[in-house]
Amino acid sequence: MASNVLVALDIGTQTVSLVAAEMADGQLTELQRVSMPTAGVKKGTIRHIDNVASCVRSLREQMHSRYDIEVYDVVVNVSCAEIATQVHTGRKSLLTGHEIDEYDIEEAEQNAWTDPSPETQTEVVHRFKQNYGVNGQPVIIPNGMTGTELTANILELTAPRSVLDAIRSVLHKAGLRAVPAGIVFSGMAAAEAVLDRQRSDEGSIVIDFGAGTVDYLAICNGVVAAAGTLGIGGAHLTNDLAYAFHVSQQQAEKMKIDKGAALIQPELASDRYVLHSSFSTGDRSVSVHAIQTVTTERVDETFRLIRDILSDRDILSCVHGNIYLTGGTAALPMIAERAKAVFALPCVLGVPTGVAHMPEDMMDEPFRFATAVGLLKVRQRQLNEEGVRKPSVWSRVKTFFKG
Repeated sequence: MASNVLVALDIGTQTVSLVAAEMADGQLTELQRVSMPTAGVKKGTIRHIDNVASCVRSLREQMHSRYDIEVYDVVVNVSCAEIATQVHTGRKSLLTGHEIDEYDIEEAEQNAWTDPSPETQTEVVHRFKQNYGVNGQPVIIPNGMTGTELTANILELTAPRSVLDAIRSVLHKAGLRAVPAGIVFSGMAAAEAVLDRQRSDEGSIVIDFGAGTVDYLAICNGVVAAAGTLGIGGAHLTNDLAYAFHVSQQQAEKMKIDKGAALIQPELASDRYVLHSSFSTGDRSVSVHAIQTVTTERVDETFRLIRDILSDRDILSCVHGNIYLTGGTAALPMIAERAKAVFALPCVLGVPTGVAHMPEDMMDEPFRFATAVGLLKVRQRQLNEEGVRKPSVWSRVKTFFKG
C-alpha cells in the first residue's frame, strides 16, 4: 500500500466499513469504500469478536481485489454507552517575575494527566486541552504572562478497557493493527469530518445518530467542552415500532424508512400505511400519524437527554454556531427541525469537508459517512503534526482542536 494512502475501519452496530483515501495538497482524495452488514455488534460494542473479525477480513480482501489496496494499518472508531469524561487540573509553581513559556504550559498539562494502574478497568482514549489559569484567573493563552501558579485543565475521555481490547482483538484476528493513537471516539471523528476552524470557534455541537448509539461532542471557544455516548440509536426507533404495532423487526425497519419522521407531518395525518401479511389473516393498515407519533417521541427523548447534559454543564450558552447531525438516523425526515426545536439552535446535516472526489454512493447522503471520513482526517492531522512537531522534554498532549 502506498505511503500516502490512509485507511479507516468504521465498526458500526449495523454496518462495518473500510474506507481508504489518498492525501494530496491538504485534502483527502480518491476515496474508496467497501462495506457489509455487521455481525456481532450491539449498541456499538463488539459482542462476538470472531464474527466481527470475519467481516473485517472480508472487507480487507474486497479492498484489495477491487482497488488494489493492501491494508495493514488502520485507524478505527470506538463508541459505547460507557464512554465517560472528566476534567483534570494540572498545576505548576512559578518563580516571581518568570514569564510563562511553552515548557511551563506543557509541564502543567502533563501534571493534569492521570496515570491509572494496570488494574484500572478504563483506559484513556483522548485528552483535550481546555483552558488555563494564572494565579486563579482564567486565561486563553498564558504565554508571556507572569504569576506564581499556572493551571491547565485537561478533559480526559475514557472507555472500558474490555471494549478497547475487543477492538484490538478484532484487528489482530483480521491481520491488521491500529496506528499509534489509532482508536478514536466516534463522536470526535464525526466532528473532525464536519467542523472547520471557524465552526469550532463559533461553538458547535455534533450529534452522530447511529443505529446503536448516539455520540455527541460540543465545542466551546474552540475547545472540546463535552463529549459522550448514549446507548440509544436508530435501532430503538425500529424496536419501538415493532412493539407498538406488533410487527417483525424487518417490517418495523421498513415502516420507519417509509413513513417515519422526527416531527408529525400534518399533511400525512390521514394517510394509512399497509402492512402486508403472508398469512391468511390478510393485510392490515395503520395510520401514518401513529407511526410518526412513535418515532417523534423517541427522537425527542434522545435530543432532550443530550440537551439536559449540556445545560447542566452550562455549555449551551457558549454555542453560537450550529448543531450538525451525522449518522444513518440523520436521514430521518424532519430530524433537523426537531433538533432545532429542542436545543433552540440552528441545525443542519453535517457534510464532511476537505474531501475531494467522494464516491457517488457516498455523495447522496454524505452525513452517513462522517465517522469514516473523520477517522481518515484524524490520521491525516496526526501525520501532519508529526511532520512539524519539535522535540520537547515533555510528552505532547494529543488534542482535537487547539486554542
